This record gives sequence, structure tokens and C-alpha cells, in this order.
Amino acid sequence: MTLTSPTWNWDYLETVFEDLAQTPAEKAAVLHLVSVTREMSPYLSKLDLLREIICIGLVLLPEHDRPPSVEHLRSSTSAVSGGTC
Repeated sequence: MTLTSPTWNWDYLETVFEDLAQTPAEKAAVLHLVSVTREMSPYLSKLDLLREIICIGLVLLPEHDRPPSVEHLRSSTSAVSGGTC
């Protein structure tokens, strides 16, 4: 099965993220991040561009729904693996 990517444009992406933002600070942050990502897009691979867009979405998650920090992952991984990292 072949997946095709949806057709979108920067204005659509900006609108989606702006609608998801719950506070004025989140809206400002999202608009800034989309703008910077748009400017950098010619220099990014498709994978890197997708990664950046996903990261913008993660900014909007409530703190309790965000992925664990790298520090937390390292400490829990080292405890499980015997601290070999």
C-alpha cells in the first residue's frame, strides 16, 4: 500500500496551528515557528521538514501530555539498563 501525502500550503498549516493554540502566547509562538520553518523549508529535506512541523504541534500540547524530557528518558533508561549509557 502506498501512502500519499495530503496537499497543503503554509497558510493552511498556519491556520490549523493557530486554531489549536489556546492562549495568545501560544498563537504568537506558533505563528513565529511556522514562519521560521517556512523560511528554512527550501534547505530542509522532506523528512526534516515533516519533523519540524510535528515539533510545532508538540509545542501546543499541555505540559502533562508532552513527551518526557531527554533527561528523564536518560535517567529512566539507565536505571533499567544498569546505567551503562
